[in-house]
Amino acid sequence: MAEDMRNVASTAGMSEFERDYEVPDCVVLDSAYCSMGRMIAVRACKAAGWTYHDTVTLLDLVPECGVTADDADAFEAKSAAPDADLDELRQSEEYQHIIAAYRLAAERALAQGPCLIHDRVGKAFVQGLGKTCASAMTYAADRPAMRVRAKVSPLYAQLTSDAELDAAIAYENAHRRSWHALADDGTTWGEPATYDLMINTDLIGRDFAATLLAQLMTERQ
Repeated sequence: MAEDMRNVASTAGMSEFERDYEVPDCVVLDSAYCSMGRMIAVRACKAAGWTYHDTVTLLDLVPECGVTADDADAFEAKSAAPDADLDELRQSEEYQHIIAAYRLAAERALAQGPCLIHDRVGKAFVQGLGKTCASAMTYAADRPAMRVRAKVSPLYAQLTSDAELDAAIAYENAHRRSWHALADDGTTWGEPATYDLMINTDLIGRDFAATLLAQLMTERQ
């Protein structure tokens, strides 16, 4: 039924319609490949005075675990294979060793203060540590622009055709999707219901996306 909003009574003071925003202790960010997620996250953290963490910086916090970025990449390549059995991989010693390192590192990162964690742990894990958390994802849909960004990467600078670049983008996203399926709490990578905030970086651009994310980290209303 249509409502004439000009005649709707004021909702001022009604708790059902009002909520004070509380800045979280942590933001967990997923990003589709070529959506500029890491770049946006670093800029947002700099603006907010937060610490940025991803695979490399997290593993630096737990040298005693003996897990390297190369180890993580090799495991993710297995998990992103079309015939990968994620249930079997989740039970493997290799996965258990890697996820334990990430979780210990995230705990140490959070103990140091507010931080953004890119792509390694989920919101439920952070909340399980007694911390407040917001989840966000950056995504892009402008295929020509995404190809240009992929081509800029040293990983794919040698690719020449649109088909090759599209395949590279799909491959990178498969890594991220499979890791999320392994490490998170049953939510789905890329599904809007998984996140508190979805950011279309093609629409608002890198700089405004960083500003928006920084406001999530700092704004009180």
